[in-house]
Amino acid sequence: MTSTKKLSIGAAIALVAGLITGLPANAATQTLAVNSVTQSTGTTAATAIALPVPADNTVSVSNALSISVSGIANNTTVSATATNALLLSTLSAATVASGSATVAVNSGTGTSAEFFVFTKTAATGSVVVTVGNTTTTYYVVGTPGAVAKVVASAPATGLAGSTQSVVVSAFDKYDNAKGSGSVNLVINTNGVVTTTTVTTGANGTVSHVVTLPTSGSVTVTAFAASSSSTVNLAVTQPRNIEAELGVALAAVATLTADLATANTAKADLEKVIRKLKWQYNVLVKKYNVGKPKAQKLAFIK
Repeated sequence: MTSTKKLSIGAAIALVAGLITGLPANAATQTLAVNSVTQSTGTTAATAIALPVPADNTVSVSNALSISVSGIANNTTVSATATNALLLSTLSAATVASGSATVAVNSGTGTSAEFFVFTKTAATGSVVVTVGNTTTTYYVVGTPGAVAKVVASAPATGLAGSTQSVVVSAFDKYDNAKGSGSVNLVINTNGVVTTTTVTTGANGTVSHVVTLPTSGSVTVTAFAASSSSTVNLAVTQPRNIEAELGVALAAVATLTADLATANTAKADLEKVIRKLKWQYNVLVKKYNVGKPKAQKLAFIK
């Protein structure tokens, strides 16, 4: 009886040990932090964790997401794959060029592993973390940096006195549209220079209206940081329909006069021809007198 009880206890211990060994990898804890502040969002695209894009090509705790996996066994490898984001196994001397789309870190003799996520784009990115047979997806989105590039566009020409829109777009160093960006404008209207400052909207653009003079042109230069962009709007004159009608009427009058002259000349010529025919026929009549039929000349009708 005693032996049976000992056997049952031993079997139970072995079963529990087997269950503990077979615990799934998702028993591990994953902690997210930016600048040492724990993040509780990022599990959906709608709640993506905002990360500042690296302003000076340096990746640090201030612009990177730390993903720390704890409670894992020794020598466990944690891997990750990123889309629209970049990964690092360490922030030591890390730069934008150091990032890659994949990373794998090993817990070694410890029970945790950590890696980092950063982004250069304002588009939403994703990171798929794999621990054993378990995958977890997190989402990040970049916050554009300071204005580094400006682009201005406008019509090449416009009617005198009309208003025209100059569209100014601002971008950060990674070509992300920069909302709330400040851009300076220098407006030169036939040598008269004025300046103003505009602020881009959420989409990174802003329209500034200029009024064209009666002649000449308007040149607008947008600049911010070390970037500038210039557009020139040349003034065109409105169509003068009244003047065009005057020219057309004068041409019609000239053609009418020419036609009248031609008709008069035609009438005079027809008179001359009729007279010549009459004279010819008189001569033919005299000639034909007494001539055989075969020698007579025909009259002109």
